[in-house]
Amino acid sequence: SAIREKKAPDVLVRAMQKIVKEVPDAYLVMAGKGRMESKIRQLARELAINDLITFPGFVRESEKPLYFKAADVFVLPSYDEIFGIVNLEAMACETPVVATRVGGIPEIVKDGENGLLVPPKDPDALADAIIYLLENEDVRKKMGKNAREKVENYSWERIAEMTEEVYKSLIEQ
Repeated sequence: SAIREKKAPDVLVRAMQKIVKEVPDAYLVMAGKGRMESKIRQLARELAINDLITFPGFVRESEKPLYFKAADVFVLPSYDEIFGIVNLEAMACETPVVATRVGGIPEIVKDGENGLLVPPKDPDALADAIIYLLENEDVRKKMGKNAREKVENYSWERIAEMTEEVYKSLIEQ
């Protein structure tokens, strides 16, 4: 996955500033490569949280499950996302998702059931959702199990159908 502007990595870094005040041992792993990486590193330095963020760079498909399983929460704060297949990948590893209420994401991430949905471009709301899951292990585990069950209902055919539905609705608009 790339560190691109539409994925709103800056929103997540800003959220991190609030998260560490509530959860001091919180730590962010921002996987991927992209043009925004240097900007994100600079922002982290400006906010004095650069020591709480790791950039492993490009992660091979075969290594992704290791990252998802090691994470307490997977976060996709995009402000523009058609589907967000990466959410399904995290959910398959029983990792609850915090994502934005955009595009086809609410089709997959059911707020309060297998993850939490927040408005896009809102570091405060993003931080609050992440803090809630980090501080409530029982909720986190339950959502993780629900996430895994949800993914088991998806075949590639179903994903293709849903993507097609999203495209049709965009064309109609």
